[in-house]
Amino acid sequence: MIQPSPRVPWTLAFLHAIPHGIVAGLHLPEGGDPVEDVVLARLTGPERDVAISLRGYRQVQFVGGRLALGVGFSEMGVRKAPVTSDEHGAPLLPDGFSGSITHKQDLAIGLLARGRARVGVDLEDTDRPRPGVAARVLTAPELAAVEALPESRRWVDTVLRFSVKESIYKAVHPTLRRYVGFGEVAVWPGTNGNDRVEPLVPDLERFHFAARHCWIGDRVLSTVRAELL
Repeated sequence: MIQPSPRVPWTLAFLHAIPHGIVAGLHLPEGGDPVEDVVLARLTGPERDVAISLRGYRQVQFVGGRLALGVGFSEMGVRKAPVTSDEHGAPLLPDGFSGSITHKQDLAIGLLARGRARVGVDLEDTDRPRPGVAARVLTAPELAAVEALPESRRWVDTVLRFSVKESIYKAVHPTLRRYVGFGEVAVWPGTNGNDRVEPLVPDLERFHFAARHCWIGDRVLSTVRAELL
């Protein structure tokens, strides 16, 4: 369980070194007001150029994600590199680093790692059950496993699997350069926070996956490390 600091916009919510890299959370302000110049000044030049071209929540989330990754660079003792975006919106990092970003309206999270392996991070709420989601995002064996659980646990288990799959997509997309469907992989949650990933298509069988999850209140935070075999 991660316990964030009290919410103060543009301050660090949490910082942890985990097996998949450095994960940092940053509190975001309410609303979509323009980001103040003093906050924009914390970005690199190329990041600022992108940020000032954005409006509303897109600007707030872009800035928050880049500042969160910047904390990771600092923790690793290296100078922060500009992190812009590719054509799909994923962060572009310098050679030797992999990173991923996720955000909600109040929180931006960045995961930064060294090495050839790719990483992904995702944050999901579990407080609003939505009927029909499980059938769209789970394979038949996963759905059967979820339906065998007590009703009170089914939605949380579904969201956990969904979140890990989102992290998997973020981790492998820079290599595969294609959409990865929910049915191409199965996720088997572990009671200790270490989750098993079962690739179901040849493209994904080329990777070794390590997946983890933890909780931030009633939100599930998942991280994935994917390395080509």
